[in-house]
Amino acid sequence: MINIIKNTRYKIFYISPKDVKYCIYPSKKCDYTQFQLSKLHPHAGKNRGVFREDPMGYIKINSSEWDKRPGILFSSLLEYQALFNHFNGKQNWKDSKFSKRYFNYIQIKKLKDRNLNYKNKNDFLNKREKQIDKLFESILKQGVLPANNKKNKKLFIDNISLVLTDKNELYFNNRGHHRLSIAKILGLSEIPIKITLAKSTKKLEIFNSKLSYIRT
Repeated sequence: MINIIKNTRYKIFYISPKDVKYCIYPSKKCDYTQFQLSKLHPHAGKNRGVFREDPMGYIKINSSEWDKRPGILFSSLLEYQALFNHFNGKQNWKDSKFSKRYFNYIQIKKLKDRNLNYKNKNDFLNKREKQIDKLFESILKQGVLPANNKKNKKLFIDNISLVLTDKNELYFNNRGHHRLSIAKILGLSEIPIKITLAKSTKKLEIFNSKLSYIRT
């Protein structure tokens, strides 16, 4: 147990975006759910479970029945649908349900960003949509880049977060919505991810032995 936990600390695995089909079911076995945390938050458009990441880069083990059934499909998330429709010309991102939740939330919370104008809704959403387009362009050219380096381990937390089930399935753990969505939409062959939690050390050992990774 100790060896596999130590050996997978700060590890970045490469998988196909197609391997992530579901979110975590929002049960009491999770650390919290989206609706428990906040129903107003833009990412709480649909409820799902979440596990907290270890700030020291270790993969947690949880043998409870949190994976007894999957949560909602990742493709049903408002975040994914907004990006999918925008990319395919069905609906501009600024007109999506997610963008409206996003704008309403920052208005309520009075969040600030020097690069965005929150007083004018259209201006704000137009600028945010341009940022979305730049993210598409960046991932199209470079792929999804791993967030990690030797000098700043805190960056590791920002990687796309997944959990590993007893059936060796990967569920989305609520970090990296846009990157994972765009990778799926663009049909990328692989993306860097981190495993936040696994069902057992045995499952983690199997997963670790099958996939390539980068450790920095």
